[in-house]
Amino acid sequence: MANAVKNIAKFIKKESENDEAKVLWELCKALEGESSFDLQKLFDLSVKSFDLALKLLDEWRIDRHISERRIQKYLDLSDD
Repeated sequence: MANAVKNIAKFIKKESENDEAKVLWELCKALEGESSFDLQKLFDLSVKSFDLALKLLDEWRIDRHISERRIQKYLDLSDD
């Protein structure tokens, strides 16, 4: 998730007062804390910000999948 997070962090620092930066920040916090996020907010974003959000979600999903596989592998080994 590093690339998307880095790009969003740059965007937020550059555009800290921008409403789109605030939405992206809320999305990052929600994914990190496994809390809810209003997806409707994504539809109000510009194409650039929406693309950043999609990349973040894609990388987050891959990271979660890898993490779950590691946990499952560990649990499978501990049953032996």
